[in-house]
Amino acid sequence: MRTSENHVTFENKNAEHFYWLDLFRGLAALVVVTTHCRTMLFVEYGLLPPEDKTIQNSIFFFLTRVSHEAVLLFFVLSGFLVGGKVIQRLKAGTFDLRSYALDRTVRIMLPLLSALILILICNTIIGQQYSVIDYLGNILSLQGILVPWVSGPLWSLAYEVWFYVLMGGAAWWLTTTKNTYRYIGIALLFINFMIFSNSLKATYLFIWLLGAMSFFHVKKNNFVLLGGIVALVASMMALQFFGRESRTFKLHGVDNIKTICELFLAVSMCAIVQQVIHRKPKGVLGRSLNKFGTWLADFSYTLYLTHLPIVYVLVHFGFPKSQSINAVSLGYYLVAIAISLVSAYLIYLVFEKRTKYVKEILKRRMPSKERFGQQHYQTRA
Repeated sequence: MRTSENHVTFENKNAEHFYWLDLFRGLAALVVVTTHCRTMLFVEYGLLPPEDKTIQNSIFFFLTRVSHEAVLLFFVLSGFLVGGKVIQRLKAGTFDLRSYALDRTVRIMLPLLSALILILICNTIIGQQYSVIDYLGNILSLQGILVPWVSGPLWSLAYEVWFYVLMGGAAWWLTTTKNTYRYIGIALLFINFMIFSNSLKATYLFIWLLGAMSFFHVKKNNFVLLGGIVALVASMMALQFFGRESRTFKLHGVDNIKTICELFLAVSMCAIVQQVIHRKPKGVLGRSLNKFGTWLADFSYTLYLTHLPIVYVLVHFGFPKSQSINAVSLGYYLVAIAISLVSAYLIYLVFEKRTKYVKEILKRRMPSKERFGQQHYQTRA
């Protein structure tokens, strides 16, 4: 779920580029794809024959079991890049509600609508039936709140949208001097409070806010970076072994353990994100990785939204769920990943790549600030 706020530097947030964050986002999307392909095309590790339970296959299953951790990284990055920028602009008195609302709406909706067309087609092929109301609810990011999600990855998109609404409502309340508009901001905050109290998990909102707060007061510190990496590995291991029910581990209070692990994981991610942006890629390898990350991140949002329905269709038309790991089963696995990547990139070229162009058209057609009532938007002391 790519945000469009990262082409700036930490030192000069209006000029260049945050190093490495594109790579983080792109790899996170790729991890989700590889995880879903593995779960769809292989049996659980515990059901493999004894001869397949090797160290290499154990590592393979571990690395393709961390899609949830990748989504948490999305939340941290989104908080850092979107929430942090909003707070920065509020402090500087330069926040523009119209631009924020337009940017977030187009950024979310253009790839989402293209993905929903694909999801509708794929669901029809595999015989998965949803009502028109369900699809409309997913367009409005009400999945998990009032309607079911019509495709697995859409569960997290509802969180992203309501994070944005929360930040917009808070900014609206803080930056307007007209009571009518302040009441609208309060209403948006109240709606978010009800949603996160009753339907969505408040822990993920807190993680997003941690990402936003980590945007500030940062200095380069090798110890903090190293500590963040160690804490990240430890948190991932803890979440894998103690934060989930499985055939191997049967624990009481798994939800509480999972929440604690998620919070430690998020804090470690914030520390790493704060630190890596100070480290400019060096050498051929470093620059190549950063360039590859930018390319992958460009269509990571579309990839995230579209890959699972594609894999479902592949399974529907004969891709097997393998009982063992061999050249044939790995071949099916790699082909599924390749088809997901190519399909997502082609959809990106038609839709998501046009995001900036669509924003420019809509901005030209927006009413003037006076007609919009922009004179009421000024930062309160």
